[in-house]
Amino acid sequence: MSDKTKPDNPFPQWKPGHPSFDVLKTWWQSLESDRGERAALRRAANLTEVMLSPAFHRLLNSLRRAGYGVADYRYPKLAAIAGLAARVKTETSQRLATRMGSPKSGGDKAAMSDLRVRRVLACDDVEELYTLLRRALALLGDQANLADLAATLWHWSPMDEKRPNDPRRRLAYDYYAAAPL
Repeated sequence: MSDKTKPDNPFPQWKPGHPSFDVLKTWWQSLESDRGERAALRRAANLTEVMLSPAFHRLLNSLRRAGYGVADYRYPKLAAIAGLAARVKTETSQRLATRMGSPKSGGDKAAMSDLRVRRVLACDDVEELYTLLRRALALLGDQANLADLAATLWHWSPMDEKRPNDPRRRLAYDYYAAAPL
């Protein structure tokens, strides 16, 4: 891309102030005025249903208008981001795994069990990850850090693709740092 102010790919890890997250947040806030679309995304049982929604295409088009490349093979990840973001009622500053490992108020156990977290960490399929994280968000009171959620999903890849910045590592480190062991 010739414009050096905007990178080609959205949702970079470790850069929560990146402009692509502003696009996502603006889209997420627009769902507040379109409760029907938010409800449709919240009811979407799979990524195909998310991808068939007008709200998904508004997010996709907003990212493209902002200069971010979203290739066809990335649609399922963007659909997972859209579907899960629609479930978020309140944005938090804590990263997702930190919230999973932190005890609920008045409790001494992690908000999400070690077994559930290990299922998430072992997941290679984006469709299955979407389902697991839908359940995780419900356990977390539908509160999440949108930038962290988007970056985690955008960079998720099969475990056999060994990468130094695999989001699984960060999830595991954050979870176990916050979990009462």
